[in-house]
Amino acid sequence: MSANWKTWWPQVLMRWRQGRRLFDARQPNERRLIIVAVLAGIWLVFDTFWLTPGFKQMQDARKREQTAQAAAQALQTELQQQVMAAIQAKRDAENELQQVRQRLAEGQAELDRQQALLLPAREMPQLMRGLLEQNGQLRLLSMRTLAPQEVSLVADGAAAATGLPAMLYRHRLEVTVSGPYIELLRWMRSVEGMPRKLLWDRLQLVVTDPAPPALTLAVHTYSPDRDALEISP
Repeated sequence: MSANWKTWWPQVLMRWRQGRRLFDARQPNERRLIIVAVLAGIWLVFDTFWLTPGFKQMQDARKREQTAQAAAQALQTELQQQVMAAIQAKRDAENELQQVRQRLAEGQAELDRQQALLLPAREMPQLMRGLLEQNGQLRLLSMRTLAPQEVSLVADGAAAATGLPAMLYRHRLEVTVSGPYIELLRWMRSVEGMPRKLLWDRLQLVVTDPAPPALTLAVHTYSPDRDALEISP
């Protein structure tokens, strides 16, 4: 390699000196033009291979940065909207649940008030016998209970959320008595005139001469207790 260097380096120096002499031989204006042309060429090379690609890379990087910032801003806005929607949905659900609880509480209060006016189920047989004992002209033919019937009040989910009973039970008692017609009428009025009410849903009068009329009356009341009344016929 040193031998090659010794060969081409004198040629380079010679060509440099020749060019320098040619440059010095020119007019000052020509020398200035040559200098400007050389500088322009150097700038063109620098711009072509370094400045323009670097500026383009910088613009591309800035665009990618702006795109990333816009995407991050959009994601943040979407997350904020989702959080606000979730908070509003929670508030709406809480308000709706509160309204349901209030309505159920009001319904429970009304149910308690109505139930307080009704005769308890287990007191029905004793009361009916007591009314018959007050009228010595009537005779008890039969007294039997019917199976309790479920009466749904609210959906199971609402009952679980509020702790209220999901249903009541209708307890029915069927009583058949016989006696004079006027005494049967008085007995019916005494049943309807009790301070704590019994509801009745079936009334049947059977007249068979020469036996006295027989009146069958089915009465009922409501209770959260599902156990059937234990009454022998």
